[in-house]
Amino acid sequence: MAVKIKGKTICLYAPKGGVGKTILALNLAGVSSSMGYKTLLLDFDMHTGNICTIINEEINKSIYHLTDDLLNNRYRKLEDYVYKYNENIDVLCAPKDPRQGNKITSKYLPMLIDKVRREYDLVIIDTESAMNEVNIITMDTVDETLFVIDNDLFTLKNTRNILNIFNDIDKSNFKVLLNLSIDFKTPYFSMSDMKKIIGANIDYSISKNSYIKDLTSYLYECKVPSLLSAYQKKCKTDYNTLKLIISDAKGEDKDEEK
Repeated sequence: MAVKIKGKTICLYAPKGGVGKTILALNLAGVSSSMGYKTLLLDFDMHTGNICTIINEEINKSIYHLTDDLLNNRYRKLEDYVYKYNENIDVLCAPKDPRQGNKITSKYLPMLIDKVRREYDLVIIDTESAMNEVNIITMDTVDETLFVIDNDLFTLKNTRNILNIFNDIDKSNFKVLLNLSIDFKTPYFSMSDMKKIIGANIDYSISKNSYIKDLTSYLYECKVPSLLSAYQKKCKTDYNTLKLIISDAKGEDKDEEK
């Protein structure tokens, strides 16, 4: 009997809000779907989760219900908690009620991540900006953390602080993405400056060309931008960058070498 290969898990983190992390998570899922991967969007922003704006229906089940059922031995199958966006994208939502977010038993998160990586080719996890227990456990469990930064001193310095912790414990399973698609001001720091401030390389960059003027209307209509031909044509270079992030996370080259 063939052993099912586990999927890969990647979480997106930024030390402050407003850097476009959630939209990047949505776009990564869209590109992953187009690449033919069975993809799960997992919203670990337990108090203000926005991933589920792409779900055009009443949300009755969330991570809270799943972990509560695990705690009380009621869990049966993952399909009872996820929402299907399209043929390749499922979504597991954060609680609508932030009080439920406070009640989520963090010790079950590694078990949850292990369960979903057995069902999906790629699991993309959106997180909140606080460095809390949920995020610490998540970063310890996933295959890769993608730090999302912008050209802002607070983001850069706070990112450096976290990367220093990663370096102290010899944790190297991370990449850094510079998102320039959210800010049309003249950049204050050069690429070289930003690398010096965070003390690490910048592995990927999303350009200003990916700025979406009518983003609210996209989300209101439950559209993932990267699934639309207009976005793919206008933002071809950035679309290919998203494909590269997914290929790197999947370790396709390494798998081929083996």
